[in-house]
Amino acid sequence: MTPPTIRARSSRFFRGEGWLTAQGSQESDAIPPSRQLAPEDTTMQSDPRRDFIGQELHARPYVRFVGPAHLFHFAYLTGEGTEQKERASLDRLKESLGLEVTYDTARHAIATVLLPRLGRLVVAWERHGEYVAYTFFLYELVIPFHPFGLDPQEFLPPGFPESNGVPPLVATRMAVGPRSDMPDTPERMSELFEGRTVNGSGVLNGRAQAWSAYRVHEDGFGRVAFVVEAVSAHSVGRTVERLLGIEDFYHLALLSLPLARTVRSDLAGWENRVVAQMEALRVADTLEQKRSVLDSFLALSAEVEHIRALVSSQFAASSAYFALLENRFAELRETKIEHALRLSRFVMRRLAPAAQTCRSVLERLTHLSHVIDRAAHLLRTSIGLHVEEQNQQLLASADRRARLQLELQVAVESLSIVAIAYYMVNLIGHMLRAAGRLGMNIDADLTLGAAAPILLLAAWTVMRLVRRRIER
Repeated sequence: MTPPTIRARSSRFFRGEGWLTAQGSQESDAIPPSRQLAPEDTTMQSDPRRDFIGQELHARPYVRFVGPAHLFHFAYLTGEGTEQKERASLDRLKESLGLEVTYDTARHAIATVLLPRLGRLVVAWERHGEYVAYTFFLYELVIPFHPFGLDPQEFLPPGFPESNGVPPLVATRMAVGPRSDMPDTPERMSELFEGRTVNGSGVLNGRAQAWSAYRVHEDGFGRVAFVVEAVSAHSVGRTVERLLGIEDFYHLALLSLPLARTVRSDLAGWENRVVAQMEALRVADTLEQKRSVLDSFLALSAEVEHIRALVSSQFAASSAYFALLENRFAELRETKIEHALRLSRFVMRRLAPAAQTCRSVLERLTHLSHVIDRAAHLLRTSIGLHVEEQNQQLLASADRRARLQLELQVAVESLSIVAIAYYMVNLIGHMLRAAGRLGMNIDADLTLGAAAPILLLAAWTVMRLVRRRIER
């Protein structure tokens, strides 16, 4: 049988704005006052880290725009711990251009201003782990669009590229325009790149093309041409962000290559020294020789560990940038353009050996360090055994000396017993001679002869008792 409470609940159903009972009478859908929550109970408490997680998911929004447009991108390798200095540079830039901030966080900011003679200018500032990037977007142009035809000094503050205290590591300009304003073949496209060979890929399912020669041109900028046709501002902004990220990451990934080549040339000498020291270890017999080999290994280990500490962080950073570069190319979803090498093919076939060089150098350094550690451990073990053997010999020698000393002590004790008995006999002899002069008829020689063994036995017994008491 159904419990009364369940029957009561099942006999009501909702219709319109209130509850109806099984008898058809309508009830109010308002919550009785006794069951209403107090205002302070309606606020849900959450983990304070939840806000950070939500902000991080939406961090670094990209600028959405449509062509035609001119872009200028600068990246500065400033290192870590320079946030205040970079913020001051950004504030000076905003004041100089009269920018209005539309998005601002500790590591990313976007500001805009309308330039009557040119168009709308948007500046995106990004702070990364060891570098900072500025990107200038000029779109909604009021001037005719000519790819790579705009002089950045028309709107940049005087001396801006050097205003961060270091020259830019990356300086790239991008032309974003429709097919009608851009060349349509690789041969004509190379004219925009000063006649150099260009590489290109189809992106956005063939609705756009990206071209680059990956060279520094006469104006000091690298160049990227982005040809779009009927593409949304969302897609343009997202693709431009990836293309500029590729520019940053291949520069940063290659920074460690000269260092890797230098270390690689030194590795052969270190490895030869290890082989020579291992041969010296094999023929070393004396403790002095082994100590000399161990000192050589320790000096070599100090050199290798010093270099390893210097390069490991840089090689790790290069490996991370290489992984990011691969990710950005994968996100582009490139398609083949006839008679042109894809962007990823051109970049990756040059960066992949560089990344492998850095990895192999670090692996060789790590392997060399382990070899030196093992050899030093063997040497320390051998020296320890040698020292232990010497200690055993010293202990054996001390034991022999102790036994000789004990034997000598026993001999001295025997002589001491004879001497004590001799003195006692002489003492008794003096007493007997004194007694004879007093008139006593005592045969001194016979008495002394009979007392001598007794005295010897008494002296031996006393010495033995004393020795036993000492040994206890």
